[in-house]
Amino acid sequence: MLGFRIVFGPFVLDPDIGTLLKDQVPITVGHRGLTLLAALTARPGEILTKAELMDAAWPGTAVEEGNLTVQIATLRKALGPADNGGEWIATVPRVGYRFTGTVEPAASASCRPILPSGKPSIAVLPFVNLGGDQDQQYLSDGITEDIITELARFRSLLVIARNSSFQFRHPALDVAEARRKLGVRYLVEGSIRKLGDRIRITTQLIDAATGTHLWAQRYDQALNDIFALQDEVAALIASMVEGQAEADSASRSRRKRPVDWDAYDYYLQGRAHFHRYELDKSEPLFVRCVELDSTFAQGHAFLAQALVGRFWYDNDPRTLQNAWDSARTALALDRSDGVCHQSMGLVLTHMRQHSDAGLHFEQARSLNPLDVNIAGDYASWLNYGGRAETALNVLEAALLRDPLPPMWFWEVKGSSLFLLGRYSEAVGSYQKAGDQFFIHAFLAASYAHLGEMEKARVEVEEAFKKKHDLSVRLISGLPFADQAALELFTSGFTKAGFPV
Repeated sequence: MLGFRIVFGPFVLDPDIGTLLKDQVPITVGHRGLTLLAALTARPGEILTKAELMDAAWPGTAVEEGNLTVQIATLRKALGPADNGGEWIATVPRVGYRFTGTVEPAASASCRPILPSGKPSIAVLPFVNLGGDQDQQYLSDGITEDIITELARFRSLLVIARNSSFQFRHPALDVAEARRKLGVRYLVEGSIRKLGDRIRITTQLIDAATGTHLWAQRYDQALNDIFALQDEVAALIASMVEGQAEADSASRSRRKRPVDWDAYDYYLQGRAHFHRYELDKSEPLFVRCVELDSTFAQGHAFLAQALVGRFWYDNDPRTLQNAWDSARTALALDRSDGVCHQSMGLVLTHMRQHSDAGLHFEQARSLNPLDVNIAGDYASWLNYGGRAETALNVLEAALLRDPLPPMWFWEVKGSSLFLLGRYSEAVGSYQKAGDQFFIHAFLAASYAHLGEMEKARVEVEEAFKKKHDLSVRLISGLPFADQAALELFTSGFTKAGFPV
């Protein structure tokens, strides 16, 4: 069924994906608030009783009326005044609420791309490693990624995600090609050289439309000053693109930085391996990071994610418990960091605490609404809950911002397509997802449902090369909350020839 977005004033609500945009900028509203807004805008001008609204936002659950009052107040604050100076949501005393605005339907994000936002668009290309030591590549990549993260905190900018911009690791940059493929107005490029306990960073801002170099700067800093330097570079770029006043007034939540350079160095090394799906190499580096700096929240968060990856291989409950301990520590250190909530959502999903996992993914998306990695893990949680159509919409919306996502993203999309019975498309997506045992298992199940048994057999053999004790029982241990979704996978595994 064709989905629709709901347009009113400067707002666009997509109930399928669970997003609210104002002038194409994401607005932080929780899941229940979005559900209430969808119910109200579906019947503009009509009075919806309190009972109707509570049933929409808390189906099958007995809640106090005060919960509804709080959610409506939060919605009003997020929406601000209506075009006529009044409120978008009017109270009908002792009865309920009424949406006062004019509503127009529009095709959903899964059916056509979101129109350009009008915000300055920018991509930070991977800084060149001038140290000559390829073993130090993680350093230049890691610092580049953190500058991207800092820039993304300026809500007035549209910043291309790391995974797409890092495709342009060329000795000689083709500005026109980068602009065409990434669809941005501005490009940032630079270089990094580590000199003992100091670091030299050069960076420049390019108007991709004309190829003009708008600004260039060189920094020579002590390593321990790198975190302040990242903030400074991001603020300078934002001020050049948006103007000093906008940059100064930008609302940015600051990440809690590590206090130890060596801890940060291990963190960057671990993250580099993590992005390449080399979880066995990333885990000990994250362990060393938090040993050196036990207060670094993102170090604990990434360690939790790496441990979940190990759990897929060893299926040891102690591994999952260790992941939960790391995620809990990350949240205790920084509850305002979306990655920390993402990690807890991932762990709780695998602990089959799906409801609580959803709350953490909801919070992660509120804190980092454009984070592609959070969107991918959230979509995976939706798949496990049997909501593959919604998951696919979330993934397609993320691909609009990051057309070249991390490798594991295609595994999640493949599973959404599989659950929707679109097996040929699932095969195409899984084939982009790497050489893990579970990817071959998913491919085998897809081919089996298509009746292509020879191809299924080949994938079964490849899966066994990666994990010798593979069985239907082991694969069916995936944390599905929806029985129908689980049975679709297990029937495919059985048809493919995996032992019971």
